[in-house]
Amino acid sequence: MSLFSNYTLHHVGIVLPSIEDAERHMESFGLAEDYRGYVAPWQCWCIFTKPETGAAIELVVADGGPLTKFNKGVGGVHHFAYAIDDFADAQTWCEKNDLQLLEPEPIKGAGNFLCNFIHPVATRGIQIELVQELG
Repeated sequence: MSLFSNYTLHHVGIVLPSIEDAERHMESFGLAEDYRGYVAPWQCWCIFTKPETGAAIELVVADGGPLTKFNKGVGGVHHFAYAIDDFADAQTWCEKNDLQLLEPEPIKGAGNFLCNFIHPVATRGIQIELVQELG
């Protein structure tokens, strides 16, 4: 059985160089902010938009670390995030399929969820985030 057999796309992450760029992006595309939060381990602000239907768009603005150099500093599409039910099951599935997660344990995301990424070496460079909603 696949971890993604009944997947739901949670969000798509786009890296932008600054908060001002993120706000211009939202204005240009008529996106409304739902919430934002800071994720210290990845040194970035994450601004989640309020989707009318489907998945959210997450605008990621790094203030340090390797994300500041993403796509030579200009940003762009960074990752696809899938909702999962349970990180313990996801970790077991990843181990069985020789997929390494970036963090040893999931971290608290910008919203009410835990998250972790599958190492991009195993996905041919495609960033896949796993998201487990809390409560």
